[in-house]
Amino acid sequence: MRLGIILTPDVRSKAYLQKIIFNKINQDMIIFLNDKRVEKNYNINEKDEAKKCGFDISEAVNVTLTKHNLSFKEFNFVDINHPELTEYLKHTQIDFFVFSGGGVLKSEVLSSGPRFIHLHPGITPQYRGSTCFYYSIINEDRCGVTAFVMDEGLDTGPVIYQKIFDKPNHIYIDEVYDAHIRSETLIDVLKNNRLEGKIFSKKTFEEGNTYFIIHPVLKHIAILNCVKNKTEFCM
Repeated sequence: MRLGIILTPDVRSKAYLQKIIFNKINQDMIIFLNDKRVEKNYNINEKDEAKKCGFDISEAVNVTLTKHNLSFKEFNFVDINHPELTEYLKHTQIDFFVFSGGGVLKSEVLSSGPRFIHLHPGITPQYRGSTCFYYSIINEDRCGVTAFVMDEGLDTGPVIYQKIFDKPNHIYIDEVYDAHIRSETLIDVLKNNRLEGKIFSKKTFEEGNTYFIIHPVLKHIAILNCVKNKTEFCM
């Protein structure tokens, strides 16, 4: 089995790449979709929380790749459906690509040859859609991640593996917690050979919910639920 990863210049890709390197997990191909965006400046608390979760949020993806002498194919856009990328994927002979972002996969890229693994921050079919970790924290005081093989549906692909996490005890849910729980699930999938020779079956999706970008008030309630009895957060 040949495995690759498609990176973008964001926190999720930083966590994926750094933890893959730390765990000495080989990638047969690395693709970097890089639009040369300006890196965000993170405060000391964000950096500290990320370090506790096993990655350096301030280290750019291209810096990590260069520092570890990793070969990669770079494109100057961040669009998973770009025709140039689709054409390139047809000739890679990779079985699975880990997808870290760059849009919703359309039929052209899904039929390019490789299969794509997505780490979704919600247990499907109960939590499909956007910002599911916030809804999970409000509803269940915890969150889960589903690794699945992507198809044209919204978080409906065949499930590879699911993992439950405690809610965070800090406010950096978008910046740190999301990347942390996804990357930890990815490492479980790769270290335990959950892709090798497996046939993945789709679940029934008559039940469950599809969520949309959370309202700021509900987001605030979720964050308060993570840091209650603390004084570090206010609006």
